[in-house]
Amino acid sequence: MSNHIWALVVEGDAHSLMMIGSILRDLDIFYKRNTTGAQVVEKAEVMEPQPDFILLDLDLPQGDAFSIVRSLKEHPDLCHIPVIAISDDSSHATADRVRHAGFNGFIAKPLPRRQFGDLVEQVLQGQHVWSLPV
Repeated sequence: MSNHIWALVVEGDAHSLMMIGSILRDLDIFYKRNTTGAQVVEKAEVMEPQPDFILLDLDLPQGDAFSIVRSLKEHPDLCHIPVIAISDDSSHATADRVRHAGFNGFIAKPLPRRQFGDLVEQVLQGQHVWSLPV
């Protein structure tokens, strides 16, 4: 049994994935990645240990993030896992759509390196986070 925090990162952009990986490593958060929207639910089902949270980019190749979060929230073994949307689109309309779709949070890209750990901790404690540029 691991005491470490594990994330599933679903991100199709190689540069963004590299930046996210760097931030997570700095925070001692272990992660597995999916570079498309395909088979996200299946990967979360078999991931050992199960992810503590999922970072899900809204702009994915081969998949719709809103359908993915709906499938995760309807899955009896995965519905408890917080899902945080990440996106270059930081409009309030997108944030509202994310909120109504059942995500546990929204963090605009570029991810705020200094605040990211605090935002993840809030989500892991059951809070919702909405980090948009001012």
